[in-house]
Amino acid sequence: MSFQNTSFKWRTLIALLLIANAVMMDWNWIWGLLFLYWLVLDLIYQETHLVERVTRDENPVLYWVIIFTWFFLSLFSFFGR
Repeated sequence: MSFQNTSFKWRTLIALLLIANAVMMDWNWIWGLLFLYWLVLDLIYQETHLVERVTRDENPVLYWVIIFTWFFLSLFSFFGR
């Protein structure tokens, strides 16, 4: 691992470490943060990814179902227990 490598994905590595820690510590709020992060990015770029790419223009109903799913999963992760 070279620190000079500009293509190294620091955010992805941090997210993986947080996910591993969340699983070990039973921290559901981490999942809430991830779902909110995905929700915001999906709204900005008007596309989401579940099993495949879904755009708001091509599949608006499915796009919004996934967006609301991220939102409700985030709420459940924060307040569900």
